[in-house]
Amino acid sequence: MDSEKYTVASLKKQFKAFPQAKQHFGLKARSWQALADKLNSPSLEELKAQIVALKAQVARLEAENKQLRANATKNPDFDEIGFWLLDRNFDRAKFEDFGIPEEATEMESKANAEYKRLAQKYHPDSGGLDEQMQNLNKLKKQMLSLVKLNGGMGI
Repeated sequence: MDSEKYTVASLKKQFKAFPQAKQHFGLKARSWQALADKLNSPSLEELKAQIVALKAQVARLEAENKQLRANATKNPDFDEIGFWLLDRNFDRAKFEDFGIPEEATEMESKANAEYKRLAQKYHPDSGGLDEQMQNLNKLKKQMLSLVKLNGGMGI
């Protein structure tokens, strides 16, 4: 792919007729915009390179999580759930990291009960951080979204 970014205007300026532009690039398209989109889309090699980079990033993050967990278990006072509720860790966490059973994502009453259990401990009035409570509220929304997707009954 050329490093040039194609626009409808640049294609119309370069080619007098749409069929001429399609023939020049050897592409099928129904409109000038569709042709520009196809010309600007990443190549197969670029997509493969992105996948390789993403897999490497996942491997690094998994290794970092493993190391963090190993270090955390060495400290008996470590609060793992509080750790996962911090912003830098929240997006990498899974429900299990918060001690939330799968049933909490299947029934609204169980999701609310888990939220209340965690909120009692991590609310700023109980010694938690604002950041932890904000992420706990996000977690509740995620659980309730899953409950809604599951029809509130379980899988």
